[in-house]
Amino acid sequence: MSATVGDLLGPDGVAARIVARWEPRDAQLQMAEAIHARLIDGGAVVVEAPTGVGKTLAYLVPAALSGRQVIISTHTKNLQDQIVDKDLPLLGRLLSEVGISLIRADADESPAPESGTPQVRYALMKGRNNYLCWERLAKKTTQQAFAFDDTGDIWAELGDWSRRTLRGDRAELVGLPERSPEWDEVDARSEACQGSRCSSYERCFVVRMRREADHAQLIIVNHHLLMADLALKAQAALTADGRAFGSVIPDAPCLILDEAHGIEEIASTYFGGSVSNRKLERFARDVSQWSDDNGVTELALTRAVTASEGLLASLPVGDGRVRIPAADGPANEAHARSRFGESLRRLPEAASALEGLAERLDARDAVASEALARRARDLAESFRFVLHAADPDYVFWSERQGKTVTLGAAPVRVGHLLARFLFARFEGMALTSATLSAGDDRCRYFMESVGAPAETEAIVLDSPFDFSAQAALFLPGDAPDPAHPHATEDLARQGRRLIDLVGGGAMFLFTSHRQMRAVHQRLKPILPYPVLVQGDRPKRELLKTFVEASPAVLFATMSFWEGVDVPGEPLRLVLIDKLPFDAPDDPLVVARGQSLVAAGKSAFSGFQLPRAILRLKQGFGRLVRGRSDRGIVAILDRRLQTKAYGRQFLRALPDATVLTGFDDVERWWSTRDGVARRKE
Repeated sequence: MSATVGDLLGPDGVAARIVARWEPRDAQLQMAEAIHARLIDGGAVVVEAPTGVGKTLAYLVPAALSGRQVIISTHTKNLQDQIVDKDLPLLGRLLSEVGISLIRADADESPAPESGTPQVRYALMKGRNNYLCWERLAKKTTQQAFAFDDTGDIWAELGDWSRRTLRGDRAELVGLPERSPEWDEVDARSEACQGSRCSSYERCFVVRMRREADHAQLIIVNHHLLMADLALKAQAALTADGRAFGSVIPDAPCLILDEAHGIEEIASTYFGGSVSNRKLERFARDVSQWSDDNGVTELALTRAVTASEGLLASLPVGDGRVRIPAADGPANEAHARSRFGESLRRLPEAASALEGLAERLDARDAVASEALARRARDLAESFRFVLHAADPDYVFWSERQGKTVTLGAAPVRVGHLLARFLFARFEGMALTSATLSAGDDRCRYFMESVGAPAETEAIVLDSPFDFSAQAALFLPGDAPDPAHPHATEDLARQGRRLIDLVGGGAMFLFTSHRQMRAVHQRLKPILPYPVLVQGDRPKRELLKTFVEASPAVLFATMSFWEGVDVPGEPLRLVLIDKLPFDAPDDPLVVARGQSLVAAGKSAFSGFQLPRAILRLKQGFGRLVRGRSDRGIVAILDRRLQTKAYGRQFLRALPDATVLTGFDDVERWWSTRDGVARRKE
């Protein structure tokens, strides 16, 4: 395509001419040109693009102008929908001014013709469980006709919607709860899929999604789908038959990773594995739904579920994850291994019952049986793999969270896996986020953790905001010591006076659910503002209420430290209870630290510290989202001032006005222009 990035985003470009209140940004243009070069010439670039740079357009424009098929992956489904509903329409306006049309790919149409108006087609891809399955809906509708419960209205709504929807995306069902048991019974996840043998294959919404992606130049996915697909293709590459069962994303030459800071953790999940009582319950429901052999399979299922539930129930109780040591590990770990003795005793029975169920399923002449049998064997193998804990490249654990019991495994490091199966797979790549550099390391920690090639270019862009005028960083001299017995009372006291100072509009971010609940319990009865707490309702609904009920106060934990965008007056104070270090006894943290020590490096400075710095930058970034935003970030942890590593945290944060006395904060807030010392 003849148009250039500068034609659209430059000082005299299309955006400056047709978009109201458009402000040309040098950083945005620099980023767009760097990404365009990598998409055309190959190689990888990492770009830290602070809020306000306009990073979404900075990668969409070069992706559209490259003429190459590009996968664009972002952190969540909500961000995918935002790109499609907000950013792509703006991109379409810009492209139309240079004679290019942007349209959504249609599975029923042929690819764009070679001549005529140039077209850029896009497609949206989500995980299979976001799409309706015709067969499961038909089966459930038949069952529901004989039911006597009170869910009839929901099924009537689903049936009516199924006759109107073009793509079967559950996001179209605005009123459907985030965790809907009804949707779980009709979604199109692969575990219940009959594949090309299904009578509804040609009108299947997942098949349609895949065909649209095949016809598209821009393919919008999320990190979970990308990593799941990548892990399947990696597994296929390592097996004899080379089949990637369930793989859905096309093999495009280029990839853009937005919100790339989260990719290491997500990759750990998909290159590892887990088995839980919830996964077991879902499997049992699917077997029951497709069972039609007069109860023979149901009997085998009951045996398998009973044995598996007994195994999970026998796992030791612990605070967080409990590491499972290897059988041939050091002698000093024998006691820790013995805690899993009862679970190991139950393992043969559970695995045998699951494999017996798989054999029963294999014996049936039903198209759904193959996938169900494979799932039964996968559950048995997962139990063995985790409890034997024999692979030195993995860390193994059990965990109890509420009613959920999980056995899990994750690779100690994923960098070498991503180097082989991510970076080596794509010709041109760009990875971007607002937080990729841990201070002055030029994104080095991030690039090493994800296995980026040594020749990867790193760009750290300046923020367009004047943080010294827009934000105060309050580091109270009497901040509590997180280990002090009265830390909770101190947090509540500090939080109360700061919230009262700004008149609400506060988000109190915690590193643990326990501390969040304790401080919330103390402050809710005495705060004269609407008080919201994570867990009471879905995240999206909480944020909507926080804005609508402004000034309000929201108590939240780590999932709110990122991906939260509340510009303007509704948010003018962010409180952070303590520095967000990983739990030191978390099995994955311990294992990764040990791997660094074995390589002659420091577990603290090479792993724990940069991770905590990046998280703190994410938390700080909730406050200033636009040029007119002003407010206070209060970090209520004295280690920022008493520990040597505190300076590294401060150097990594935006150049806000630093205040250490509450009187100084009062003056700054009253004038919004206090005089205070800058970070050293």
